[in-house]
Amino acid sequence: MNASDALPDELPLLLLHGVVVFPLTVTPFAVSRPASVRLVDDAVAGNGIVAVATQRNGEDGGFFAVGVAARVHRLVRLHDGTLRIALEAFERIAIGELLQRAPYPRARVQPLPDIATDATTGPPLAQEALARAHELLDAMPGGSDELRVQLNAADPRRLAALLSSTLLLHAGVAERQALLELPGPDERLQRLYVLLAQELAALRGHLRI
Repeated sequence: MNASDALPDELPLLLLHGVVVFPLTVTPFAVSRPASVRLVDDAVAGNGIVAVATQRNGEDGGFFAVGVAARVHRLVRLHDGTLRIALEAFERIAIGELLQRAPYPRARVQPLPDIATDATTGPPLAQEALARAHELLDAMPGGSDELRVQLNAADPRRLAALLSSTLLLHAGVAERQALLELPGPDERLQRLYVLLAQELAALRGHLRI
């Protein structure tokens, strides 16, 4: 979706369990529930744009009200009907009233643009988070060189998205969702610096065992 395109005010709603998707990332998924398979098929036949939200644990049908708008790419259909897809997320959204539940959820949505990074404080926050990420990758057996290149080339918003989606191995859904709900990349990078330090401590503790 181009930046000049207006986001529709209602979208099919793809609910995920145990995963939080961040804007500016491409995430692969397997979709097997019949309702979700139909949602993907209908989306691909249309403009390909869906709302994506994470389900709340222990709540039947409950989900977090902040998610992302994403273009869904159907990659392959397996013999059992499961779809392999990729979600190309591009914008945070607020998810409002459910307009339908069957054959799959559909909801009102509203864009939640990130607050722009501060020209004075943003770059130092990005450098501190990037340095912590490299420290973590150095400690990881087989730390990804490709990821290092991507991190080094990223602007603050993309850097926050990459760090949130790739290096938080021990963070739970609630912590990831809290990151998504922060208003901009500076706030996310500040929190990520703490979370990456926790990841590094956990990894070093594991390697000493």
